[in-house]
Amino acid sequence: MDKKLISEIGSIIQSFNQSLQSHLPALEKEVKLLINGKSVDAKTIEHYLDTLLSLTMHGIGDNLFVQLLDYYKTIDAKGALFYWNEYDKEEF
Repeated sequence: MDKKLISEIGSIIQSFNQSLQSHLPALEKEVKLLINGKSVDAKTIEHYLDTLLSLTMHGIGDNLFVQLLDYYKTIDAKGALFYWNEYDKEEF
């Protein structure tokens, strides 16, 4: 394969990951509000878990996902297990 093409693909991937990474501060703020505010709104928590799960597929936001998941299991253990299993699938 052409070295220039490989380099260009690498640059595109790096740029994409940086773009995704830029969303983390806002997501972290929202997750902290949910946890510190002791939210029991499962729908909202699951929305953020879905968003973070999609980011973990790209190697971004794993710690934040796990933090929110740890909190969510105190509200809905069965729901948290679903998200853990989805996350665990990605690891392999």
